[in-house]
Amino acid sequence: MPTRHGSSAIRQDYYSAADLHIHTTVSDGTASPTDVVTWVAEQTDLKIIAICDHNTNEGALQAAAVASRHGIEVSIGQEVESADGHILGLWTPQLIEPGMPAAATAGDIHRQGGIAIAAHPFAPRWWANHGLCRGTTEVYDTVDYDGFEVANSTPLLFFANYFAQHYWFANATRLSATGGSDAHMLSGIGTSRTLFPGSTAADLRAALKAHSTKGWGPSFNPIRTIAYARKVREIKERGRESRERAEASRQEDTLA
Repeated sequence: MPTRHGSSAIRQDYYSAADLHIHTTVSDGTASPTDVVTWVAEQTDLKIIAICDHNTNEGALQAAAVASRHGIEVSIGQEVESADGHILGLWTPQLIEPGMPAAATAGDIHRQGGIAIAAHPFAPRWWANHGLCRGTTEVYDTVDYDGFEVANSTPLLFFANYFAQHYWFANATRLSATGGSDAHMLSGIGTSRTLFPGSTAADLRAALKAHSTKGWGPSFNPIRTIAYARKVREIKERGRESRERAEASRQEDTLA
């Protein structure tokens, strides 16, 4: 029997897949928002994607503008670089200021009706300069996250995924398990994913609120890992350029 959460009926015997952590050329990804949507529609079985570029939702807005013609739903998202680690803000049409404490970041996400997910928790501290999470267990214990990313496809994060899964299992009554590829190139999309009962974005939101999602992945493919390694220089360069653009924009706003 279907179970109704709000206005969305969720079939408990049917699960769909979403990738809740994708990057585009708007920040440090290597594919445009349009190319991401086209790839998802033609090469994957994903029903929903969340574009979460660093400190901007522009990539998600661009993807959403073309998604309907491909039968894909897009969550307007952003990966906010808080002072305590990165946080995915899903369904956030307004920008969140980076650099705030994680608690304040999650609060701003919630104030606009969004979902706050701890991104790549337990990632090594020595990756911090590359933008990965600097959070601690204390932060995960105290911040009002809605979800915990237990599956992330970034190479070398298999131990981080293991610790994230272990932490989520002990905190499953307050956190939803999610999976996101953290893809910076097309072939990575969908290699980690969030499984949820139903098929629509409304179903996904309801499942995240009800803690009925499942994190899946990452699938292992050595060829994809090699391809990722070849893209690292481009990813870093695009990240540097996006940070410079963001800084220039902030300076313009200050002068204005």
